[in-house]
Amino acid sequence: MLHILFGGFMGMALLWGLIQGEGERVVSAVLSGAEDGITTALSLAGGFAFFCGMMEILARAGGMEWLKRRAAPCLRILLGKSLPDEALSPVAMNLAANLLGLGNAATPMGIEAARRMARGDTASNALCMFLVINASSVQLMPTTVIALRAAAGSASPGSITGPTLLATLFSTMIGILSCKLLEGRA
Repeated sequence: MLHILFGGFMGMALLWGLIQGEGERVVSAVLSGAEDGITTALSLAGGFAFFCGMMEILARAGGMEWLKRRAAPCLRILLGKSLPDEALSPVAMNLAANLLGLGNAATPMGIEAARRMARGDTASNALCMFLVINASSVQLMPTTVIALRAAAGSASPGSITGPTLLATLFSTMIGILSCKLLEGRA
């Protein structure tokens, strides 16, 4: 659905530029944007591959089980007693990756956790809480954003660490509070 929406926006913008007689500038901007997109994607690909690989190594080395044992008491309190045991490992790995700002590397574990928590067509309270925590995602070290800022030539790409930590802590606390207040009302 989003591809249709974005395609429509791009088509309307191109058409408007052509109607305004700015066809040359529109084509130049499209080609320049495509080049910038490819450059950015390639500059981030190495870090993405590295962190996805590290997550896989950690999983194969037993890190998921270790993290699961350490995080289980906290996760049971936070996500509730309806959290299935088989979802503990991917939940813990997803949240740990998100803490390190590795949203892209966290995605496969998040999908696996959601799949294991799903109850047919109905989302459990545990799944709703997990999705809220995942979306607000406390960032101890926003590595992806730092990498994007570095790729864009920022003089101080890591200067966003403090504000990001405060903003994500606040958003996560509000999300958890909202979920706990609304739990069971649906």
